[in-house]
Amino acid sequence: MTQVNARRVRSLRTMRVRRLLRPRVCLGFELAALAAWITLAVLTAAAGTHGAHGAPHTHAAAGPKAAAPMDLAMWTLMSVAMMLPSAVPELDHVGTNSLRRRRQRAMATFAAAYLAVWIGYGALLLHLAPLWSPLPGKAVLASALALAAVWQLTVHKRRALRDCHRSSPLPLSGWPAVAGATRYGLRHGGACLRSCWALMLVMAVAGGAAGGIGMLGWTVLLTGIITTEKLARRPRRPTHVAAAVLAAAAVTAALTAGLA
Repeated sequence: MTQVNARRVRSLRTMRVRRLLRPRVCLGFELAALAAWITLAVLTAAAGTHGAHGAPHTHAAAGPKAAAPMDLAMWTLMSVAMMLPSAVPELDHVGTNSLRRRRQRAMATFAAAYLAVWIGYGALLLHLAPLWSPLPGKAVLASALALAAVWQLTVHKRRALRDCHRSSPLPLSGWPAVAGATRYGLRHGGACLRSCWALMLVMAVAGGAAGGIGMLGWTVLLTGIITTEKLARRPRRPTHVAAAVLAAAAVTAALTAGLA
């Protein structure tokens, strides 16, 4: 009996080692997310040094029309850095369920459709930014944080997070394969948007309230929340912890705004 157990242990260890040594299907996309983080850190540091802005909000000096392309490019960069890591399991699903000769194409199609949802949301926030840009930044940030904390505890959040884990049938070849990867990317992006729209709203207003390095801190915090609750086997606890953190941050921002 002892020998059987020892063989099982060795077999499990061998499987784990092989799994670690196996080439990662989505390695290219993981490296893309890492590159986006490095670029975001460099740009944020430069923004803190030169007084530039790092998140989607209206630039009074240049005017909203001149600033919009730059802000949308920054939002796209943040979407790659923040949202692509949480989509790694889905990218792996697309890669392992596609023909080898078109694996990378299928994954790129999924990623493009997935990120298009978030870029569209960023464009909407840019359009709406003049509604809150004249208001005190700390007050707007406190309101966005409070809204995100409340959303974390709703049944709609739980349903959206559950939908984020649903897979989709993927045809193997031809235009049906392209359509299947696109449909899966859009559906998954829509589910993640319903789950995380309030968190990314915080990201949109945090740049104006916090500035360069502070904005990078918010990016790290919100990415941690999004990735943890998405990849956790039991996401309810991380979601509730995140709600508490967001509520505390909202109170802190409100008190800071009152003292300013």
